[in-house]
Amino acid sequence: MEQVDIVIIGAGVVGLAIAREISGKNQSQIVLLERHPYFGAETSSRNSEVIHAGMYYPTDTMKAHFCVRGNRRLYELCAEHRIPCRKTGKLIVASTADEDAKVEALFQQGIANGVEGLTRLNARQIKDLEPNIRADFALFSPETGLIDAHRLMQFFETQAEANGVLIAYQHTVSGLEKQADGYKITAIDPAGEALEISSKIVINCAGLDADKVTALAGFDLEQNQYRQHYCKGEYFNVSNRHAGKINHLVYPVPTAYSLGIHTRLRLDGTLALGPNAYYVDEINYEVDNAHQDEFYTSVKDFLPYIELNDLSPEMAGIRAKLQGPGENVRDFVIREESDNGFPGLINLIGIDSPGLTSAPAIAEYVAGLL
Repeated sequence: MEQVDIVIIGAGVVGLAIAREISGKNQSQIVLLERHPYFGAETSSRNSEVIHAGMYYPTDTMKAHFCVRGNRRLYELCAEHRIPCRKTGKLIVASTADEDAKVEALFQQGIANGVEGLTRLNARQIKDLEPNIRADFALFSPETGLIDAHRLMQFFETQAEANGVLIAYQHTVSGLEKQADGYKITAIDPAGEALEISSKIVINCAGLDADKVTALAGFDLEQNQYRQHYCKGEYFNVSNRHAGKINHLVYPVPTAYSLGIHTRLRLDGTLALGPNAYYVDEINYEVDNAHQDEFYTSVKDFLPYIELNDLSPEMAGIRAKLQGPGENVRDFVIREESDNGFPGLINLIGIDSPGLTSAPAIAEYVAGLL
């Protein structure tokens, strides 16, 4: 049985950020296990690639703290290491009194969370920034932007490996057994053989399967409220004839499940819409063409130039949420499990949005737990 100091499970953006962070601070033997042939194959590569500012999340939550901190760290990393990004700014738009009240609440929440530069805009000011959108009120967030998520993860991977981390792709964790001096991790390698690793510390960043991984160790998911729920979000491309018509991200007021179907600017200037949000029981990345009408209806009020036939299916992603349908929004779970009788096991459960933005700050926090 191979013996190491730390095993990280999951090479999404958070797992890779943690691998880079902790390997740069000590000389531990670290192995990162990933079941797919490459990094970021699930949630980390199927999202809007937005650097969020932090106004959506209740004050004093992990989501609020790590988003605000992660926003600043990402821009620093991009500048220092030439990772493609663009600080586009974002408009959260409203056209009714009820929507404006929600925008005002986001403004106050953002101020409480320490988000920088937030301003309220009237219709004339909106037109000055974005002549082709229609809205009466808006919240402007200058610190929101875009990032090349693949290049970010590639950077984390390269630095982690340079620091001595062994990244084992196509290794699926099938067992996690508590022992007197740590944990025995069983992983199935590409040849179908079982590999056993002994580790003092296990960091569970398994994303969509994070609850299943911790259940392998004997956790009662219901008792600890660690059961994850799959929430699917689809994207539709917008015809390239509309490229360049907006320069900022444009969002509606958020829904109970998501930030709402919004514009997804790409770094090359092309445009998509999404995601919608609905709970599913299985992982399936197909886009349902029948949802095209929903997308068009959702944005036509603030993007009046969009026509139904401008839309075509792009991609879908799935997030792991701790709250199920109709339940109150839950915060990230990031904790060392000594209190539950599992010393040395660090669980990261329910890492949905703003997980990408938060990744560098989460990595710093997990390094502190060690």
